Amino acid sequence: MIYIRKHIKHIAFGAALAAAVIFGGTGCNKNSAEVAVKDGQTLLIESLNEKYGESFTFVDNAGGGTALQDHCAIHVRSEKLPNDTVYAVRGVFDGKTENRDNYMAYYLRKDAETYLQAMAEQVYGKCRTFYAPDDKMVLPADMGKDSTVQEMLKASKCYYSVLLPGGQDMSKKEKKLDELLEKLKDEKIRCYFYIAYLDDDKYYDFAVSAADADKSHIIADCTVGMDDDFNITDKKWG
Repeated sequence: MIYIRKHIKHIAFGAALAAAVIFGGTGCNKNSAEVAVKDGQTLLIESLNEKYGESFTFVDNAGGGTALQDHCAIHVRSEKLPNDTVYAVRGVFDGKTENRDNYMAYYLRKDAETYLQAMAEQVYGKCRTFYAPDDKMVLPADMGKDSTVQEMLKASKCYYSVLLPGGQDMSKKEKKLDELLEKLKDEKIRCYFYIAYLDDDKYYDFAVSAADADKSHIIADCTVGMDDDFNITDKKWG
């Protein structure tokens, strides 16, 4: 009788020990997995914080799965540029999973406007230029705060607009446009290009952007499209 009781206790102890190992082990694995696995949104924001040395906050999902490590697309804002919405992607580029974004296109915006202004002035003289990043493109992963504006412009695509004041020689509009486009090609700057000849110097001085230009003050304008090899795919005068 004593032997049977000892045997039963031995079996019960063994079962309890096995259960403790099984459930304890499962719990540890689960906690480890939860700690090790981070979703794409968290990985992206952490990489942005580290790369640029500032704080980024999530705005919304930009078409990617925020629960996936290998693919995610989101919009974020930075503490230094709170009015700009940055596009960030975690995905496979050239066979390698990388985090990419277009933050430097906004960070270097004033430098880009100055650079493109000087380029247009070489052709037209007095003019006003406007620059805006393509909000759906991303820059190479190694593009950071030590990159130059020339490097950024060559690696991206942008919206580049030129406004001209009244009194321009309209007979040379095609020749001058081709000259500026050739400069863009030489500099390897891909863009969506727009130029407008205005009839009023006062309106020219106060225009806030080419996109909002009042058509009643435009004598002639042209929209130009180009492919990634700088070939002109569309050029229409209005």
